[in-house]
Amino acid sequence: MSRTIIDLSDTYVGMPDTMQGGYVAGLAAGSSDGPIRVYIRKAMHPGESLVRSIKDDGAVIHRDTELVMSASLSPLHVDARLPIARESIDAAMERPMGWDPPYPQCIGCGDEVDGLGVQIRPLGDGSHVVAVWSPAPQWADENGVIPREFVWTAFDCVTAYVLFVDPPKKAGGGAVTGNIAAQFFDDVRVGETYAFQSWRERDDDRSIICGGALYGSEGLIAVADQEMVRTKDWGFQIPCQPLAT
Repeated sequence: MSRTIIDLSDTYVGMPDTMQGGYVAGLAAGSSDGPIRVYIRKAMHPGESLVRSIKDDGAVIHRDTELVMSASLSPLHVDARLPIARESIDAAMERPMGWDPPYPQCIGCGDEVDGLGVQIRPLGDGSHVVAVWSPAPQWADENGVIPREFVWTAFDCVTAYVLFVDPPKKAGGGAVTGNIAAQFFDDVRVGETYAFQSWRERDDDRSIICGGALYGSEGLIAVADQEMVRTKDWGFQIPCQPLAT
């Protein structure tokens, strides 16, 4: 069984002192085009070391003897929606977001100078969030390709932000990433500007499923979904009504 050691750095946090869920999920999924789903069983923290082991059609990730994630080929919960017109996305980018980033140090959506630089805005239709991303060379490999874990990172933030503009029927409390899945049709590269769009797919008393799609100049790059499991108060705080946009 092939094994890889993963050392977790505080560069890639989401919530304070907690690794960003999309980032660690991307490490679990590796270079798979998918569709592949990653189940996050335990929170992970900077300074820890994980062991990723290839197993059947996916991988398992342990912290010492504790299983913290598993990844396996699995259908998505969503289908890609038609791309939103770039003119509408550009108009959204010119408006203020309407709220402060919930986690300013988040690698995906925070305001740290060494973050990914994903610019997120509400579309303004009450149901979609859009984002624009021009990946910096610092995130690319020697071929100018952005490693998949950073695309997973962006998807995590963009899909979670839907809850600000389209809260679920049962609002209040918190939510954390229970599982996240993606399917890739092409790579993300330096030198191009990409557009995300996301929406709330469905929800119930246990969880909320949000979908997302990533488009480049040549069309669809990837589709993703995130199932956020409800908590009493820990995690991403669910608004009781849409925030001002």
